[in-house]
Amino acid sequence: MIIITIQVNWNLYQNQALVLQSLNRFEEALQYYDYAIQKNPEDFNAYNNKADALQKLNRFEEALQYYDYAIQKNPEDFNAFNNKADALQKLNRFEEALQYYDYAIQKNPEDFNAFNNKADALQKLNRFEEALQYYDYAIQKNPEDFNAFNNKADALQKLNRFEEALQYYDYAIQKNPEDFNAFNNKADALQKLNRFEEALQYYDYAIQKNPEDFNAFNNKADALQKLNRFEEALQYYDYAIQKNPEDFNAFNNKADALQKLNRFEEALQYYDYAIQKNPEDFNAFNNKADALQKLNRFEEALQYYDYAIQKNPKNAQIYNNKACTLEDLNRFEEALTEYDFAIQRNPENYHVFFNKALTLQNLNRFEEALQYFDYSIQKNPKDYKAFLNKVQIDLKKLKNIMIMLKILKIILKKVKLLDLYKIAKVQESINHYLKVFKKNDYSIEKNTEDYKAYLNKAMILQNLIGFEVALQQFDNDIQNNPDNICLNNKAMMLQKQNEEALKYYDYENQNNSEDSLLYYGKDKLNRFEEAKQYDFAIQKNPEVSHNEVHTLIKLNKFEKALEIFDNSIQSKAENSYLYNNKAKILFNLNRFEEALQYFDKAIQINPENPYFYYNKAMILLNLNRSEDALEYFDKAIKINPEDSCFYNKKASTLEDLNRFEEALTEYDFAIQKNPEDYMTFFNKANLLQKLKKYEEALKYYEIAINRNPNIPHFYTAKGDLLLNMNRHEEAIQSYEYAINRNPDELHFQSEKGIFFHLSQRLQC
Repeated sequence: MIIITIQVNWNLYQNQALVLQSLNRFEEALQYYDYAIQKNPEDFNAYNNKADALQKLNRFEEALQYYDYAIQKNPEDFNAFNNKADALQKLNRFEEALQYYDYAIQKNPEDFNAFNNKADALQKLNRFEEALQYYDYAIQKNPEDFNAFNNKADALQKLNRFEEALQYYDYAIQKNPEDFNAFNNKADALQKLNRFEEALQYYDYAIQKNPEDFNAFNNKADALQKLNRFEEALQYYDYAIQKNPEDFNAFNNKADALQKLNRFEEALQYYDYAIQKNPEDFNAFNNKADALQKLNRFEEALQYYDYAIQKNPKNAQIYNNKACTLEDLNRFEEALTEYDFAIQRNPENYHVFFNKALTLQNLNRFEEALQYFDYSIQKNPKDYKAFLNKVQIDLKKLKNIMIMLKILKIILKKVKLLDLYKIAKVQESINHYLKVFKKNDYSIEKNTEDYKAYLNKAMILQNLIGFEVALQQFDNDIQNNPDNICLNNKAMMLQKQNEEALKYYDYENQNNSEDSLLYYGKDKLNRFEEAKQYDFAIQKNPEVSHNEVHTLIKLNKFEKALEIFDNSIQSKAENSYLYNNKAKILFNLNRFEEALQYFDKAIQINPENPYFYYNKAMILLNLNRSEDALEYFDKAIKINPEDSCFYNKKASTLEDLNRFEEALTEYDFAIQKNPEDYMTFFNKANLLQKLKKYEEALKYYEIAINRNPNIPHFYTAKGDLLLNMNRHEEAIQSYEYAINRNPDELHFQSEKGIFFHLSQRLQC
């Protein structure tokens, strides 16, 4: 009888510890495992379970000690060997981990987990083929385990076998359609295959399954970047940062997107955030240097490239980037040294050979340049730029343009350095230009003073052959006709030789002070103070400005667009969309007060457009002027009472102002306008719960779930409500639904454990 009592006691301690562990209360669980061990020091399970709890606390060395105790007590228990191997993996002691997985497999050759876990360790050691073999063993042992299919797909990705990887991700999804990881990983593989639209679809599935997983938001943003949808990408990076503000990758990636939008100052800020989060990540230093280079802050850029090199001295790309910056400073010899460092670290990167060849060309070291163009072509036989530059050097002394083009055409026919598509395009262009040249030659024969014919020949030569010969042709043209158009085109050719080009622009300005393109050319030379004269040219020709604004917007050069937008508006002062669009640009630049002024002007011109009012309301919210925002939501609704978005946003604004009853009314209007929008039902339910209107809230949670049954948080919120209503059994069921939709979300597991314990106590 006494023995039975002791056994009951240590079992109680063990069970209590397990419950605490399931609730993530690991420190308390450890205390109860110790009690169980004191009561029965021969129970190997207590040692094994205590080691598991220590693992959860990242106390891996202690965990290893307790796994050893468990193995000593029962050397036939395969779980202890398997779990010890897991702890060794966490410590990056992969070879030892493999040894203990083998012990576990020897003890129980039917345990699929050991095979799967051993395969994971092999992946970490980049032994992918062996890993695939062990994933297959795991699948044979348990063909229903979705993890093995998912992990095998990951290994296939590492081997660049993307199509096979997609197949195994599909198997994993079939086995467990609620596992968000498989959707996310499949999307990654689709990205690698440049199937970006499909990738976006699978990231959305992953987000639906687990809206708290920051990786899916970050990865979706990456795919949007690849599609040049940068504004959307920024939005998803923000979501990722909200979900995990400690993830440096999201900050770094957002900065990259800002760079693509030419918002360099903001990009620098986000690179700094990334560096603060992880000062050991060389990418953020390298990328910040790139942004500084684009701002012509070359000395600072060099400093950050050096920081990146300190963090990762084996990365060839950093040396290449540093070399390019040194070239911008005309420090060509130093640039050559950095290119050599890059080549030493990655002798297969043809870009570096090409860049070094260009530098040698700038130094007039043509023979060496030819050699490096050859290296570039050897590394990448489809590198037509290297080929054409080589042709340029070989043919630069030829005077007769027709002969030059014919030679080029012959070479392109004979060598297989381009893919068929590019050959066809180049030859098509050459045939077109040959016809133009014949026409120009005929014009020149008839009139040797016809400067436009010379000009056309030189421009075609610039496109097909190269820089030096075209310059020579321009000089010939200028002798025949010292007209400002020829001089302007020579200046365009001399962009890399800024001071000489400026002389030509200045000479042209004297001859034609109303030609806005000349001032714009100065701007392209980064001579910004002198480029301000562009405003004078715009006054002379506002239509040029209007076209230029549209071009700048397409290039996402918002600041430059804003500089000249006012002049464009002068020519079409009654076009409300111009003011609205300028306000949007200002909004994107976070210049909210200025944006308000332009939305007001758009509204003044066209007071019947509801979206102008809605846009202004959104700006006012960003300025924390919620009451004013409500006024403009009302104006938008008055003009277009059918758009549910207006009501929904008004309701959330009222809720923020604690005007709850009014908010409920607006949610009802939104539902009337769009009864399929599940988020409106969910938002209304949340508000009703806040107001302790529990029965109504329950009704709206159920409607939201009926509209979209795949969102775990709908069930969690419903469970919280049921708990407040003292309906504990139903609360447990609701949390269980949440767990089923996302088994990896520990929060749901904990909630269920707490309420299961509570309901059990109430039944006693």
